[in-house]
Amino acid sequence: MPRVQVKGINADSRRAHPREFALLYQLSGSDAADTETLLEAAETYGDAAAVKGLIDGTDSLEFEQIVKAFEKASLSAGPEGDGNTLGWAARDSSGVLAPYKFTRRDMGPKDVYIKITHAGMCHSDLHTINGDWGPAKYPVVPGHEIVGIVVDVGSEVTKFKPGDRAGIGVFVDSCRNCAQCKAGEQIFCPKIVFTYNAEHYDGLPAQGGYSTHIVSVEE
Repeated sequence: MPRVQVKGINADSRRAHPREFALLYQLSGSDAADTETLLEAAETYGDAAAVKGLIDGTDSLEFEQIVKAFEKASLSAGPEGDGNTLGWAARDSSGVLAPYKFTRRDMGPKDVYIKITHAGMCHSDLHTINGDWGPAKYPVVPGHEIVGIVVDVGSEVTKFKPGDRAGIGVFVDSCRNCAQCKAGEQIFCPKIVFTYNAEHYDGLPAQGGYSTHIVSVEE
């Protein structure tokens, strides 16, 4: 199957276009993609005619060309809130989800930026947004079964690199100092930060995977 090499991918272009970078690596696992796979993906995620015009008769493309061919306006018009992340949040115990903008923290030296490609639905998500386990911290963005593509890493990160697949489960942080953390049982940490319906140590609300991206410590 013919392949095209995508050139011009660097830290700045990844940060500027995390959706298109994650899409490329989700489809191909690298910066070289099958032309048929690109065409199939363009039917849903981009402009199929534009992609066909780009790949005909060539074996290489610039990343900016991929960005333009796969740019697609969000269907979530007019979300409430303000911030650098778009998610789907419940505002009350009706459990109805609607577009909502909120803030993820800036990258730190031990952080990984993951462009979310998939987020599963667990019944605990429904219990939380419906208030079945007590009042939720509305607005709450659920989702703790998160998979995506690493777009950026902090300077001290050693286990991940841009383009890797990564996942996040039910919690995103712990104190790292208690007996449970030192025993590798962070899930029992008394200061655990759950993926959503919680608060980070810096005071920002922790929001889940029904969103565009997430920033989390490496481990």
